Amino acid sequence: MDKNQIKDKLLEIIEEELPDVEASAVDTTASLADDYGVDSVSLIKMIVDAEAAFDVKFDDRELALNKYENFDDVIDTIEKKLQ
Repeated sequence: MDKNQIKDKLLEIIEEELPDVEASAVDTTASLADDYGVDSVSLIKMIVDAEAAFDVKFDDRELALNKYENFDDVIDTIEKKLQ
């Protein structure tokens, strides 16, 4: 799975978990917290969905909001787990 496929799938998850965010308008380099209002709870929901969608596992230290500045950071983490 390439980076664009990961991004597309993650955008579907974002749209489910963050109903106020339209996937087609997401800037993956924008701040999760400041620009999209992502908090710890919504991040964990997104990660749980990503674990199921990509068949990967995030460990506890990867569940902290401060680990991810933007959606690209989440995409990069998933990409590394798929290698």
